[in-house]
Amino acid sequence: MEYIIRHELPGRLRLRLASGARFTGGQGATLEELLLQRLPCLQRVEACPVNGSLLLCFPPGRRGAVLDTLAAAENPAALPETPLRGRTLARRLDGSFHRKLALMCLRHVVMRFIVPSWLVLPLALLRYRRYLVEGLRSLCRLRLDVPVLDAVSIGLSLYMREYRGANSIMFLLGVSDLLQQHTLQKARGALKESLALNIDHVWLLRGGTEVSVPLDDISAGDLIVVRAGSMIPVDGVVESGEAEANEAYMTGESAPAPKRPGLMAYAGTTVVTGSLVLRVQSVSSETRISRIMALIDNAEELKARVQARAEHLADRIVPYSLAAAAATWLLTRSVARAMAVLTVDYSCALKLSTPITVSSAMKEGVNRGLVIKGGKYLEALAEADTIVFDKTGTLTTAEPSVVKVIAFAPYAEDEVLRHAACIEEHFPHSMARAIVNEAARRGLRHEEQHAEVNYVVAHGVNTTLHGRPALVGSAHYVLEDEHVQATQAQLDCIREQANGYSVIYLAIGGSLAGCICLSDTLRPEAAGVVAGLRRAGISRIIMLTGDSRNAAECVARKLDIDEFRAQVLPEDKAEIIRRLKEEGRRVIMVGDGVNDSPAMSVADAAISMKDSADLAREVSDITLVHNSLDSLLDLRELATAAMRRIRRNYRFITGFNSGLIGLAAMGALPPVLSAFLHNASTVGVCAMSTRPMLPRQEDGEPDAA
Repeated sequence: MEYIIRHELPGRLRLRLASGARFTGGQGATLEELLLQRLPCLQRVEACPVNGSLLLCFPPGRRGAVLDTLAAAENPAALPETPLRGRTLARRLDGSFHRKLALMCLRHVVMRFIVPSWLVLPLALLRYRRYLVEGLRSLCRLRLDVPVLDAVSIGLSLYMREYRGANSIMFLLGVSDLLQQHTLQKARGALKESLALNIDHVWLLRGGTEVSVPLDDISAGDLIVVRAGSMIPVDGVVESGEAEANEAYMTGESAPAPKRPGLMAYAGTTVVTGSLVLRVQSVSSETRISRIMALIDNAEELKARVQARAEHLADRIVPYSLAAAAATWLLTRSVARAMAVLTVDYSCALKLSTPITVSSAMKEGVNRGLVIKGGKYLEALAEADTIVFDKTGTLTTAEPSVVKVIAFAPYAEDEVLRHAACIEEHFPHSMARAIVNEAARRGLRHEEQHAEVNYVVAHGVNTTLHGRPALVGSAHYVLEDEHVQATQAQLDCIREQANGYSVIYLAIGGSLAGCICLSDTLRPEAAGVVAGLRRAGISRIIMLTGDSRNAAECVARKLDIDEFRAQVLPEDKAEIIRRLKEEGRRVIMVGDGVNDSPAMSVADAAISMKDSADLAREVSDITLVHNSLDSLLDLRELATAAMRRIRRNYRFITGFNSGLIGLAAMGALPPVLSAFLHNASTVGVCAMSTRPMLPRQEDGEPDAA
């Protein structure tokens, strides 16, 4: 690569390509990545496509190595383009904004001080054409909105022969629009960037050989290779190989998930150990992580009600602004005062500050391990007065353990546990795992001695053991649905010994053989979170579980939860949520299992936990990435802070602009100054809306995966 050194300081070089060569922004991004790969000592690399320059910062004593690397580098104009992202994209956005702002300022100075007076009117009319067309388009739609207000105010200035004043108003409006668009674009871009995969090339398996190809060239059915330390770029099925994948970013699961042939692997997760050959199932916008990003962009469907109300109110205020200007002219006969009133409106600030606040809150949530899929869920979280928890896996760790085994003659304790483990080992349920693990701990062998096992969702298991029917499940399933007979003495024994535990019943040959008592381990932070939610304004906290009443009552007592429902079926959970909403409650549902999904789909906002099932994560509106219920407190605080900021912005916007209108009507503000103050306040409110809403995290606190 041929270059000329334009400026040099110790550890800093600014170069320009020889012969005035130019390159695109994508080629500049490729050059930056290339130089950083070849020379890791570089502290900063910035390629500027506008003038073909390159800025490099490096440690002292590395100048020679930097120049040698540059001499061997390819000409940027011959490099492929890399999609802009991260700091490069932000820098390009800032550079574009600064150039546009500089051109606007230069044009305004030329119009005001250099252009001869006889040319000012034609140029002003030419610029006014856009505002006039937008205003007339609104009138044709029978709408009195901001374009009408702008067209009238500029038109009056031209009518009064205040040509330079009209140019100043159009300049201020243009600067305001540019600043607002830039702020909103950066807020949304930062949110999407926090979720982006940032992968350009993948290893494609073609004819037994691995070939590096661009990700965009991959299609469904292709085979790709992903090794330890690499991020999975697509959704796919494992064709061969075994590995462990970190799915915390996608699912909230902190422990690496085993991946073997036949299992799904998702884009955005990382291979920790081993390697995989994946058959591509979904690429690009079809992947699960891309669907989440699409939800963020789907502003209409997921728009917060407060945002829709702000936009509606902003347009409704415009007729009153026009009426105020007309009243000012009728009372004072001063067109200048009427013009000053017209240059002030509420719409821009109201319409822009709210979505910027929502986007900033969602981005801050991602940084805290809270993936919020839309603004309306943020508002629902702030307004919620009721929260409904599933018990197992949500308030507890979802890993119960066997506390005791109750056996009834002619069976011994070990026989009850062995038979139950033999049947339950076929199912990945947490209670089944606890029973199998306890049998293994006791050294009990339980080879298969039964026929086909049938699983009845949310109830239990039935099979045939040594030629006799066998049942394992809840009291509701075994004693009520299957009508297994239990003596009063057996029921009294269970009631006495199993108080406060979850109980799994084993019946063989139509008689009760015994019970296995299990206990959930409460999450250590659960009690503090429940108390914190009450302090945060949640007036009603309810726990739902399919577990026994004794087990539910024990957990509720330990966590100081006043309301709970035990032995609840999945459809009953959804019905409970519906009734709460019919009472006028705003309901949050926190769950983790397939049986929670119907209720989660009914709630105003559904939150999936770290260990949630795939269906629960799919239905949920918010995902907690970290393995802690403490995230719920951050979530509530973030939501209320966002809504509080929106209300504070609303009060400031209405108060400040009303004050400007009053001063303009009294003649204290000329049109250009009122327009400047109005637009400056809009930009200021939008900029303040991007500030963090939660206290800064202390060192050592986890960030999003």
